[in-house]
Amino acid sequence: MYRIVAIVSLALLICADCARAQSSTYSASVSFHGGLRQRPLTEAQVRKILVDASKMLQMDPDSSGGDVACNVTLILKGPIRTFSDPTTMRKPETLAVVTKDNIDAVHAIDSDVTDVDFHIKVVKEIDFCREGLPPGHDVGCSFSKPDFRSIIVIHPAIHKGPDRLLWAHEFGHITGLGHRDDDPKALMTRCPLRTQFSRIPDSRVHVTAEECRHLLAGPGHGSPPPLPGSPTCR
Repeated sequence: MYRIVAIVSLALLICADCARAQSSTYSASVSFHGGLRQRPLTEAQVRKILVDASKMLQMDPDSSGGDVACNVTLILKGPIRTFSDPTTMRKPETLAVVTKDNIDAVHAIDSDVTDVDFHIKVVKEIDFCREGLPPGHDVGCSFSKPDFRSIIVIHPAIHKGPDRLLWAHEFGHITGLGHRDDDPKALMTRCPLRTQFSRIPDSRVHVTAEECRHLLAGPGHGSPPPLPGSPTCR
């Protein structure tokens, strides 16, 4: 029995070392809805969010239990762009507010940046993302299809939370990761990000070796449905 436990423990350590040794870089285009009262972020501000998200993923965890530093780097590609409502859209409806009726249209918006790995669309409000999500998950929404790999987030000035974590969390979804219901400090937690991580340092954000393998593999997988139940959230 002890031998089996030792073998399993050794395998986990090897997997963690493998995940740490690999590295991947993925590019994002960023577009803001043109009707937002808040100004679009500058390229420098967007790059800082992506740099901070990358540093958080790459940081050695300050606790044991299978968590790893995941060597994924997220970078900006192309200029910051804006997108507008279709001329056929009935007012006062707007793509700045994501609903069940227009979410596919927002996800399908193309930034016209070639050879980019995924697209980030910044909006005012997200009223709907997917069926089954609990309250509080209204700050980001991800979607992955062969034709487009898309993340929707609300404007940082409205979110007022850890945007580096939000963008990394949504990136996790488009690599095929679902929510975790066993760890409130996990990158892929079901807890509301803006409150759960308000006072938690980046080194306490948990990523397992298996999750890191998804992150390293990058976008292109469908997001699994959220897990039932919920951890103890703040």
